[in-house]
Amino acid sequence: MMVGRLAKTWLAGFLLLWAQAGLAAEKVPLYTYYVDPPFAVGADSLTDKLAAWLSQRSQGRYLFVPTQLPRRRLDALIAQPHWRGVVAWANPAWFGETVHPRQSWTRPYMVDANLVVSLRSEPIAYENDRSLEGRRVGSVLGFSYPDLDAMLKAGKLTRDDANGEFQNLLKLKLQRVQVAFLQASSFPYFKREFPDMDDWAYVAAKPRTVFERSLFMAPGQPALRAFLDAQLDLLIADRDWQTRLGTCPLVAPGLVRQMDATRKLCR
Repeated sequence: MMVGRLAKTWLAGFLLLWAQAGLAAEKVPLYTYYVDPPFAVGADSLTDKLAAWLSQRSQGRYLFVPTQLPRRRLDALIAQPHWRGVVAWANPAWFGETVHPRQSWTRPYMVDANLVVSLRSEPIAYENDRSLEGRRVGSVLGFSYPDLDAMLKAGKLTRDDANGEFQNLLKLKLQRVQVAFLQASSFPYFKREFPDMDDWAYVAAKPRTVFERSLFMAPGQPALRAFLDAQLDLLIADRDWQTRLGTCPLVAPGLVRQMDATRKLCR
């Protein structure tokens, strides 16, 4: 009986300390605009796991809160000066920040790729974007494809928007589109969601793009930026985290001439 009381007292004390730490910590929304796994907020989400890992590493200084936000609302948020929070799984090119960045970007911590998926009955051996000419492409609502703009404006390519990659793969299976782009990071999940995927889907050997993912926040937060950069150094060197991210085995074979991401991220 005494042991039970002691255990309950210890648990109550621990929960009180945890609650106090949570109140004392600076709450930082960790934003994701993806609606599909592995980045959409949920029980097995990489966003949830990254938020918990960063919070634990901060030792009570920060409490990172996984937060789902549609891309258009996120664009409106980050257009405001001194917005609060951190955006995960991003790349400067997708936010018009390659040449003159307005936000504060961390170092890359993940390599990923856009895979080109077509029907086995009409396979596309992708070499470059001209390989897509005349096709109806499953695209994601709110996502920009600046390198395809010229072909779209010239009518050489048709864009067919959906809310996410799952819907685009379903449209491809139903032959409503002829090609879909699928992130390498999402590929294992969709292989489980579509057990017959190998029967109808053809994945081109060459990815359409290979890119890196970073975090970004509003400028003027040197302490938060320094904390994140230090933790990302540890994350990149952590074999368990690289296994969770799961892209290196899929992307690395196609990186012969594209970038040095294998040395930086795929260790």
